[in-house]
Amino acid sequence: MFNRRRIQLAYSVLRWHGRLGVAAALLFLILLVTGIALNHAERLALDQRYIATEWLLDWYGIAPKNAPVSYRVGTHWITELDGHLFLNSTLIFERTGFVRGALQTQGIFAVATEDILYLFDPNGRLIEQIVNLPAKILRLGWRESSTYIDTPRGIFSTDPDFLIWRQADRVPNWTETIATPKAIGDDVLRAYRGRGLPWERVILDLHSGRILGVWGPYLMDGAALALLILVFSGFYNWVIRR
Repeated sequence: MFNRRRIQLAYSVLRWHGRLGVAAALLFLILLVTGIALNHAERLALDQRYIATEWLLDWYGIAPKNAPVSYRVGTHWITELDGHLFLNSTLIFERTGFVRGALQTQGIFAVATEDILYLFDPNGRLIEQIVNLPAKILRLGWRESSTYIDTPRGIFSTDPDFLIWRQADRVPNWTETIATPKAIGDDVLRAYRGRGLPWERVILDLHSGRILGVWGPYLMDGAALALLILVFSGFYNWVIRR
């Protein structure tokens, strides 16, 4: 009688061992793959590779806080979105301040924030950041071939090399923001969102379960507990069969 109960218990444990193993297999696989990836995160450059999948970006809530600010510069568009600066739809600089104006002069792009005047070549590569300014910039303008800035101290113009600023005695044409075209706005938004979620963060959240929110870590804790149960149930079945 005792042996019969023992055999029934062994079969019952074996069935639950199998069911639990199947249920936990996916979580174990996630832990295994993400753990290996995180161990080689630097070699794989996971912090420099970014997610472009729309639904995953939506899941993380990757979205700008402010609307884009755009300037028409010849046949091009300069757009600032939450401190990210774009030439047409290409990101050319990060962590700028609010853009006060943008124009093209002598074949280069000049983009002004309150404290810095950025100069870019026609391909969007940064040439120089000019910080030696007469005062904080309120507006950016041009007249003929000269660049002007409007400041709390008045209007100033600079020489072609942007080295010397002089008080201006003429009023220039001021640059003005223009509603961002939908095609440009959509491309800028995709580029912005695509730089907001590195693979390293997603893999780390998968490994810890945080990708599923508050209850995700508890799910991974359950997977660890399931592994412990599988160890004991497997050991029990081995002992019973001896």
